[in-house]
Amino acid sequence: MIEIELRLFNSLGRYGRSGPMQVPSSTTVGEVLERLRVPAHKVYVSWLNGHNISTALGGAIEAHHELKQGDVLALSGPVPFSRSYGTPVC
Repeated sequence: MIEIELRLFNSLGRYGRSGPMQVPSSTTVGEVLERLRVPAHKVYVSWLNGHNISTALGGAIEAHHELKQGDVLALSGPVPFSRSYGTPVC
């Protein structure tokens, strides 16, 4: 087992709590999403150790990344007042 830091923002907060998370070694970002039952299409932007792992805003993420001890995985749903949030943006 390894320990990672999980940070959930905006609408993704309903899927779990931010904080330390124990996962088996060799766990991928995609497997964390499955464990939390977060539908991939709900992830607007994602970061691993501060590096953007989103292929496009509101699109797919690079779910194949294997997590290591101490990694910080941050996931966010749509940001209020963004196009994906449902609010018109001028």
